[in-house]
Amino acid sequence: MDCTKNNILQNIHDEMVKGTFNDLDIVCENGTTSANRLVLAAMSSYFRAMLTSDMTESRTGVLNLPTVSVSVFQDILKMSLCSLDLVNEDNCVKVLDACEMMQLDDVKDLCHRYLKKSLVMNADNCLHWWRLMNRYNVRDSSNRAVSYLKENLTEFVERENIVHLSKTELLEILSKDDLKCKEDVIMKGVMKWLEGNNPDADDVTSIFEMIRIECVDPQFLIENVSFSKFIFENTSVQQMIKGVLCSRVMRTGSTSRSDSGCGNVFILHYDETKKTNSLLSCFTSEGTWEDVPPAPVDPGRWYSAASLGNNVYITGGWIRTKCTLVYDVCRREWETGPDLKQQRLVHCMATANSKVYAVGGSISNTIEEMSESDTCWQVVGDLKQNRELAFAATVGHNILVMGGQSEGCGSDVMQCFNTATRCVSNLSSRLPYRSICLRGSVHLPDVYLLDGDGNVMHVQVIDSDGEIHIQVKSTAKWRSFEYCFGVLWQNGSLLSFSGAYTNCEIRKYNLAEGKEDNITFPESTRSGDVLGVLPVDHKA
Repeated sequence: MDCTKNNILQNIHDEMVKGTFNDLDIVCENGTTSANRLVLAAMSSYFRAMLTSDMTESRTGVLNLPTVSVSVFQDILKMSLCSLDLVNEDNCVKVLDACEMMQLDDVKDLCHRYLKKSLVMNADNCLHWWRLMNRYNVRDSSNRAVSYLKENLTEFVERENIVHLSKTELLEILSKDDLKCKEDVIMKGVMKWLEGNNPDADDVTSIFEMIRIECVDPQFLIENVSFSKFIFENTSVQQMIKGVLCSRVMRTGSTSRSDSGCGNVFILHYDETKKTNSLLSCFTSEGTWEDVPPAPVDPGRWYSAASLGNNVYITGGWIRTKCTLVYDVCRREWETGPDLKQQRLVHCMATANSKVYAVGGSISNTIEEMSESDTCWQVVGDLKQNRELAFAATVGHNILVMGGQSEGCGSDVMQCFNTATRCVSNLSSRLPYRSICLRGSVHLPDVYLLDGDGNVMHVQVIDSDGEIHIQVKSTAKWRSFEYCFGVLWQNGSLLSFSGAYTNCEIRKYNLAEGKEDNITFPESTRSGDVLGVLPVDHKA
């Protein structure tokens, strides 16, 4: 039957090319061709609306496509009817533009696949492709362009292409934590952009708020920045620079964002032998350990935690299964929050859209939600299955619940909770391993996972118009961690924080070389079980 359909469509296309039954004149940007109105109406709702209403095209039989060339129209017609892929380097963008107007999603998908497979980025075209892919909402290729910019920002600045960025584009780039160049280069690029775009004082201030001034060479700041025409009379920026130069926060050993350490990481502890309520300790970006004041109550083992703003939220636990504790990182103070609606133990947590979520566990399958201003938790979803020791990753307005233990067995299932629709769905993709205990580190589109058996997994997660796509990039074998560990990605390596009834031990696994690096980290003074790690980015 499929063969018969294909033959019919091929014959229809051939007759249209001959013009045998055509009743429309198609006026393109560089010439005129013809087509059949029934075929065009069947191809697209764009043509159907035009040809079945009282519009001029329906009455005159003349259809104007002033932005589409004859060859592009003919290629689109052939691809739509004959199931061929004629997309190439020369016509891809023109075909994509025409199909966006004509609402031909199948041919648009061919363009998307071509771009994903064949698009070559360089310092001169990455901005063009970033803008173009944003215009057509091609997320994969847009993300590729941004990734290329981040990886090659030095060359982009040296070729002075940075001056062509809009203010919004510049701020988006400056907001990235993983730019692969020295902050001096970023500052030089910003100064070039200021010269080329002549922004007002408020824009200059907002741009400088995005620069890690403490990582810039002091001499460069004094000689090339402070006395420039855009900075000299800008009181706000002068105060920023003066504050850094006069303080002790200049980073003598760190000149770029990619090597400026992993930021402050809070280790989730529980030592049932000491009963001190000391649930957290902090491993700082400078590689030192700092204690955190004890919590006001003891939640018991197997609580979970997530960060939102300057706060760390702790929920559940073996002793107080409904408790909520909130630690203010800046004030270094604890307070007790509202009780959960349902009991939770060995569950996971996540934050999305300025709200914190408590997910699953051994007692409840549900999902609860609370914002910083709320006075109570609210049940908003149901996993429909038991999920213990799983890992939750936030992707846009979705929360992925991955691995863990379900019905007493290790799981490779990934579920997606849409925080907007509050629907839970099972993804068709599976993890490479059935993991009883899973921890992870999220740097979208990359997610790095480590389970208790020492399986290392690198997956890419793409949110394409709300549809989640998972691709397994690599797997490796490290060492066994059982249940008491956490993991953090840092500059191409994984840091594991582990310990059961012992002091926390840090190990480093080099992902590129597939082996553990022989590096010694400062020893923690905190003993007990490590239940996980929690990166917290805050401004004191």
